[in-house]
Amino acid sequence: MTPILPQSAASHARDLSSVSRPRRFAAWQRQHLQWLAAALILPLGMTLTAYGVVEFGPQTQANISVVSETLATPVLSTQTEAISPRSHLEVIRSGDTIGRVLARMGVVDSQLQQFIKSDETARKLYELSPGRILHASSNAVGDVSQLSYVTNDGEEVQIVREGDYLSASSGPVSTQTQTVMKSGRINSSFFAATDAADIPDAITQQLIDLFASRVDFHHKLQKGDQFSVIYETEVHQGSMIKPGRIIAAQFINKGNVHEAMWFADGKGGGDYYALDGSSLKQGFISTPVKFSRISSGFAMRFHPVLFTWKQHRGVDYAAPTGTEVQATADGVISRLATDAGYGNFIEIKHDGKYSTLYGHLSAFAKGLKEGQAVSQGQVIGAVGQTGRATGPHLHYEFKINGEQVDPLTVALPQGKKLSVPELQVFAPLARSMKRQLSLAGQVELAQLE
Repeated sequence: MTPILPQSAASHARDLSSVSRPRRFAAWQRQHLQWLAAALILPLGMTLTAYGVVEFGPQTQANISVVSETLATPVLSTQTEAISPRSHLEVIRSGDTIGRVLARMGVVDSQLQQFIKSDETARKLYELSPGRILHASSNAVGDVSQLSYVTNDGEEVQIVREGDYLSASSGPVSTQTQTVMKSGRINSSFFAATDAADIPDAITQQLIDLFASRVDFHHKLQKGDQFSVIYETEVHQGSMIKPGRIIAAQFINKGNVHEAMWFADGKGGGDYYALDGSSLKQGFISTPVKFSRISSGFAMRFHPVLFTWKQHRGVDYAAPTGTEVQATADGVISRLATDAGYGNFIEIKHDGKYSTLYGHLSAFAKGLKEGQAVSQGQVIGAVGQTGRATGPHLHYEFKINGEQVDPLTVALPQGKKLSVPELQVFAPLARSMKRQLSLAGQVELAQLE
């Protein structure tokens, strides 16, 4: 028996039966997708609710917009980018070694260190001087591409890398002459004062030599003594290579003012004069050998070789073999020879009637020859015991018109005086130097106040 359905149900059944199978499947698929979406959203809704519990105050609905952007995929390169060289400049400090200076630069280059040790030219970098500058270029890993340093002799040592190969070269650098003005005041010692004023040792020694005949630098200096000096120096790329000659100087000792200025003679030479035109230079210095003692004077003596009494017509200065011997005055070499008595000897003719002789030398200074001009204080040889000598010493003779006299008692001639035409040129230069030295002293006083 067939069941009888209500009219509405029957009608619905007829509608379903009239729907094709594909449409029924699509409806079923939409319904199940909705159930799946609801299942996924339910946990998220619960999470949002949980976060809402811990928030306080009224909540403002956020307007959320989604921004999408397409990013390019980065390209990874296996090639190392070119690295620009790094430049280093380091001032040499007292006690520095080349390794220590390179380490301060951040340069770690074992090949370079080995090269400096083995190469004859590069080994000059072991002789670093405080105050000088080391230049270097290197890459990021510390390999040096170029390194340069200027020595005390004005020679530039350069190391260059080409690939894995290092090479070294050296040569003179071009320099410029600059004039420097310095001043100072003695508080403890003269050398401490010149160091504080940053005056090179060579200029300090020139200053002593310049005023040695007027100032006792060993015993008579006192606190408060002042000095000013104007000198030349050779400079390369802003760094001093070597000091030159003092142009002018002033020394105030116990209130007494001593001044000096270099004055060229127009013939390639010159001399120092006080600013009033009088000569600072003695005609002859007192001794031809520094740091020596007199072993035999100008007198009768029993000759140690001839074993007889004989007049000793000179003064003997005992000193170790090799001690430097200096000319006691400007002059021209008249004889440079060897004989049985004097051994190796040099005789120098000076202006007018004076001459000096230096005997028993162990060696002559390189390059000397007869007829050559020499200057006061110039090294002409070395102490020895050639000829008739029982020990190393210098035999020194002082002659007037060819006759030996006692150099320890004779009145020595004064230095050269300026002629009237020379004084006319000298005077305006001296006034200018006096103003500059005065200015240097005022600057030094202002710095101390």
